[in-house]
Amino acid sequence: MFIIDFDDTLFDTYRFKQARLEAVKKFGVDENLYKETYARARLDQDGNYIYDDRRHAQILAASGFDEEVIFSAFAGVSARLKDFMLPGALDFLQSIRNLKQPMILLSLGDPKFQEAKVKGVDISQYFDRLFMVPDTKEKVLCELLQICDHDCWLINDKIDETQKLLSAFPQLQVVLRQSNEFSESDYARSGLKYFSDLVSVKNYVISQFK
Repeated sequence: MFIIDFDDTLFDTYRFKQARLEAVKKFGVDENLYKETYARARLDQDGNYIYDDRRHAQILAASGFDEEVIFSAFAGVSARLKDFMLPGALDFLQSIRNLKQPMILLSLGDPKFQEAKVKGVDISQYFDRLFMVPDTKEKVLCELLQICDHDCWLINDKIDETQKLLSAFPQLQVVLRQSNEFSESDYARSGLKYFSDLVSVKNYVISQFK
């Protein structure tokens, strides 16, 4: 079974965020305000992910910006989601699919926003099941690993999250796609297997697959 993350694993979320920042800069939103309001829009008071274009636009509107103008700017970036797929992502998915094991997309974030992104890049057909969760991946992994009777791979980008999941589920085989959100030294110190691109991730998985 292959359990694959979406953001910064298949999809260049770092570049997507930067494009959204550039889209609203022309209306006077500077980088510090963008990041501060993004952080507020991202989570609710219980720590659940609730981010979407409208919510961020509403929060920026509270700082004096035109909500509809900001929303339209965000929506314009969201309209070209395929531009933000990481190089080699489709070949990676097809190659993993060719191994004829269950493929699961497990994405953390606001479910509606994540579903819209996945639909926008048109990759649902590669997966047997899709999970978009607003709180934690652990509950889904617990369910999935109960029915996994072969090697169970987790392909992700986030170091701390992966270490916590591996601690909870030591039977996982893990490989990371290096994200621009973290430094090379962070990945090196993690002790986890990682690669800078999906071609290398693909080649490693295929070489290790039993």
